[in-house]
Parts: sequence; C-alpha cells; structure tokens
Amino acid sequence: MSVYDVVTERIIDYIEKNAVLPWTKPWATVNAVNQNFKSKAPYNGINVLLTGMSGFSSPYWLTFKQTKELGGTIIKGEKATPVVFWSTFEKKQDEEAEEEKPKARGFHRMYFVFNAEQIEGIDFPTLQSPRSIEFNPLEQAENIIANMPKCPPVKHRGQKAFYTPASDSITVPKPEHFESGEQYYSTLFHELAHSTGHPSRLNRFAIEGTNHRFGSKSYSKEELVAEMSSAFILNSIGINTEKSDRNSAAYIKSWLTALMNDPKLVVTAASKAAKAADYIMNKEVKHV
Repeated sequence: MSVYDVVTERIIDYIEKNAVLPWTKPWATVNAVNQNFKSKAPYNGINVLLTGMSGFSSPYWLTFKQTKELGGTIIKGEKATPVVFWSTFEKKQDEEAEEEKPKARGFHRMYFVFNAEQIEGIDFPTLQSPRSIEFNPLEQAENIIANMPKCPPVKHRGQKAFYTPASDSITVPKPEHFESGEQYYSTLFHELAHSTGHPSRLNRFAIEGTNHRFGSKSYSKEELVAEMSSAFILNSIGINTEKSDRNSAAYIKSWLTALMNDPKLVVTAASKAAKAADYIMNKEVKHV
C-alpha cells in the first residue's frame, strides 16, 4: 500500500465515522481595532468589514496622501482598500415655507487606504500576536519548497492563507503565528497544491474547464484535492500527527457536505491530489 493509499484511507475513515471536528484556522490574529494611523480614528460600520476582509494583520491604515505626508511610500504593486466616509450637512427649507427648519442630509465619499504592511518608510507600532511560537524550519519541508518546479512567490503576512491565480502567488500568515510548525507547512502545502492548477504547471483548471467559484461543486473538489495533497506530502516526510490528520479530515468533511454524495469524488480527488503532490515534490507525475 502506497503513502497516498494510507493517508487517503485514514481520511476516508474519519469521514465515514461522521466525527464532528470543526476546522479553525491554525494561526493567531492580532487583537486590535482597525483605524486610520494619522487621525487615530477607529473604523466602524461597513469600514470594519471592508478593512477586515483585506486579510492584513496590522490595524493601521493610511491614504496615499497621508502616506506621503508622513514620509512613506506604497510598495510597488500593492492595491488599495476602499473605505466609506459618511457625514451630514444641514439644508434649509424653501423660503416660502411657513417655518424654516433645517433638514439634515447625509452624504458619503469613497476613499482608498493602504495597510501598514503595504507601506515602507514609516515606523508603525509593533503589535504582538496573542500567540507566537518559536518557529523552527523543517529541513525536509524547506527542501521540497526550494526544489518545487516553478514555485510561485510566497508572501508571509496578514491573517489569511490563499492562492491568487491572477498573480500566481501565495499569501500565508507568518510561520510563528501558527499553532505549530506542522500546521504552517500543512497550510503552505495546501496553497502550493492549488498553484499546481496554473497553466504553467499541471494546468488542472483549464483541463477541467471550471472556474472553481466559491460554493460550487468544482470549488469543493479543488479544496479536497489541495488538502489531500498537503496530507500526502506531510506523510511522505514523516509528519503524521493525530492532530494534523483530524484537522485534515474535518476540513475535507466540511467541503463534502456541499456536494451531492458523489461516490467517485474521493477517488478522483485523490488521483488529482497525488499528481499535485508529486509535482510539488519534483517527482515524475505518473498518476492518471
């Protein structure tokens, strides 16, 4: 029985037992209010969502103009986040009205701001994560990443882990913010597995003819492929803790619930995951 078969069997076993294992992101986040760094005004309402969805870990934001005024520069290629400024003004009634009572009218303007992690040349306060581990890189895992063919650039920042097809790049939180080194590599290999679908690698997305929109069956299958691929790689270098297996099983189960009980799903996903894992580990892909 191969490494892929062993890991797949264990994951399927967890799923079939219907264990309730809620998956949560295995990294810590900074507990601070998002705010404009110059005015110190905290964001509220819709701006809490707009800045929160950006994924950056720093709570400090500035407009382009404010950045220049403080002697900073925006890092090349960084994109702004929109925020909405709301205010009111008073407008008097028509002069012919019996009583002139001013009416409050509201208006809003759209502004664009940049996070501290997108800015150079300004000393922002350093906020410690509520949890920080002493990260010790695992040599075998680092060697796999270093030798991956056409490995996409990896940015360490923010509070989200994701692969961006448009820029062919990966973003993950800093290693020391994860619960463990194993969880960091599990997450990174998951995102690297997504990147193998790019045209410059296995071209999985184009071959399948799907756009993997969130919530769709193809999206769920792709998440399953990425998580299995990560598990395959970790197991091949001896990282096979009970905690990692249970988290993988829970993650996979959460996506399986969105599917229509496709009995071939796990088998086909495992095959694609094996291809992705072999590509990342720079092995000849022979799976079908």
